[in-house]
Amino acid sequence: MSLYEYTAPHWASREGEVTDAPAVGRRERKRRDLHQRIFRTARGLFLEQGFDATTVAQIAEAADIAQATFFNHFPSKQAVLREMGSAVFERFRALLEEQRKRPASTRERLRGFATRGAEIIERTPELTRDVLLEVLRNAAPPGQAGHRLEPVHRDFAALFRDGHQQGDVRADLDASFLAEIAVSAFDGTIVNWIENPHYPLQERMLQVAAFLGEAVLPPEVPPDLRGQ
Repeated sequence: MSLYEYTAPHWASREGEVTDAPAVGRRERKRRDLHQRIFRTARGLFLEQGFDATTVAQIAEAADIAQATFFNHFPSKQAVLREMGSAVFERFRALLEEQRKRPASTRERLRGFATRGAEIIERTPELTRDVLLEVLRNAAPPGQAGHRLEPVHRDFAALFRDGHQQGDVRADLDASFLAEIAVSAFDGTIVNWIENPHYPLQERMLQVAAFLGEAVLPPEVPPDLRGQ
């Protein structure tokens, strides 16, 4: 599964998040269905021929709509990329959820997240770079996580709280703080890859996971067991 084969409804809830699926009328359902059709059509063309090579006219023709209808739903092609960015973050959250369900150590879960994350990014590198660049252009000011990263912070914090319960994550540091460190480290690695197409993403992601896995171990773990 690539980053763009996973799409969760925007009202979908996860552990610790209380949301209600909104009750909508027929007109709103039709509007949402059309919006999703345009989105899926654009996404498919971006994957097939690239973002730059795809025009709004091509999207409208493939979706069997007028160009004006496209602009009623998206002000630009870039707006489709921004919506795809939401799907990217949802996919990363799903990866974290998958790792939390594994009967494994926190270190193994971090490694699993890094491995799977790098794999799915590298399946569609050109489009993923375009999507994440657009997300960065519209990111929150420096020092603020922004609404896109806040759920990822919560999911990492849940992973580290699991580790507290398992006894393989140090209890002297709050899970939310450890989540900040983890998100910053993985995010920085991905930003480096965005800026440099030759950046060894998978290698660096695994190195980040190994570093974090070592750093979060309880201080009382003997040195000879830290590499296991």
